[in-house]
Amino acid sequence: METTAPLGLRDKKRAETRAKLERVAVELVLRDGLAHATVDAISDAADVSPRTFFNYFDSKEDAILGVRNPELTDDEVAQHLAASDGGGLVESIVSLLLWVIEPSTTSSELHMSRMKVVKAHPELLSRHITQMTRMADQLTAGIQTLLEKDPRFEGDSPETLQPSADVLFALCTGGVRVAVKEWVTNGSAATQDQLANLDQLERRAIELVREVTKKIQ
Repeated sequence: METTAPLGLRDKKRAETRAKLERVAVELVLRDGLAHATVDAISDAADVSPRTFFNYFDSKEDAILGVRNPELTDDEVAQHLAASDGGGLVESIVSLLLWVIEPSTTSSELHMSRMKVVKAHPELLSRHITQMTRMADQLTAGIQTLLEKDPRFEGDSPETLQPSADVLFALCTGGVRVAVKEWVTNGSAATQDQLANLDQLERRAIELVREVTKKIQ
């Protein structure tokens, strides 16, 4: 007990600091504009050093978006894919990608403020694509596991499944990117229900992927 309590307190403190940096970053963009919401300005407003800032985020854009840098384990990927199993390959993969880029905040107020920033600065969304690309190896490994259970790929060797997983990853990543871009460009209404927004994006991304694959068959 004596060894676990300090770790719990440390993790709680880290979560609080991260949440504060996210909140301050969004507030500064809304108040002063994206160019003025620098790492130094965010750190100063959050009462931490820039060095501490980089313990949590790689850039100011990541803080604004609430981009996580999770140590994604194979087990976590497998668990998520298992939870969405039965819904089809495209559905499972798109769901996994959106789960990876989903901000961890549970604050509806911060979520709404962040959506205002994203609509004003859609170029920020490239950070999400960068994140998915950075985690490509782990994600494609999870997709390959999914393919191994699909009867349409029965008998394929791991060497054959790997490129198929890579193609599906690229295709579904593109669907997510376009769905998010459309959502911003078309001025779709953001709701306070973060899950509702994600469901909307997920449905559109799946629709885009299915439309293309159907037409080229």
